[in-house]
Amino acid sequence: MLTDGLPSLRSERFDPARHHYRKFDCGVERLNNYLRLTAKKQQATDISRIFILAEEGSADVLGYYAVNLWATEGEALNPPPKALPQHGRLPVLFLGQIAIDNQAQNKGFGKILMHHLFQKACIVAEEAGCYAILLDVISDGGDAAFTARKNWYAAFWFQPFASDPARLYMTFSQIRQTV
Repeated sequence: MLTDGLPSLRSERFDPARHHYRKFDCGVERLNNYLRLTAKKQQATDISRIFILAEEGSADVLGYYAVNLWATEGEALNPPPKALPQHGRLPVLFLGQIAIDNQAQNKGFGKILMHHLFQKACIVAEEAGCYAILLDVISDGGDAAFTARKNWYAAFWFQPFASDPARLYMTFSQIRQTV
């Protein structure tokens, strides 16, 4: 239940039999197509987990994110962690996509989805160990759109890899402070 004039929302695991996802349109065709064509298959084969945001009593998808397990080279982080394993790889969660439908944009729903991701991620990290959340900022829509997306993630404390400014991460010590 939300206050401040926002509707009551729920975040839950994507159910293609129940959620109306085919009409989802965030303005980025790649993200639309992921939800429409790929999410169901990846979730069914345990490659990713997709979570949606919807108003209470509605099956319309206001937004979604997709997450899966990943590993990354610790030396690529800026700075690398002091307790880096000998093999050099760190367990991370990979945020593959996050998108908000055009009709729901600029209402704070992206922040709600990120908070939901952080809560879920903390459970995973507590049970299995995980160093960070990692993501790649998409460049669809040109330089201005890329910069806007990167700045949006930076507001959550995501920081760039030393070797790739489009790949961002946020450590679980930072995430726990946020949650």
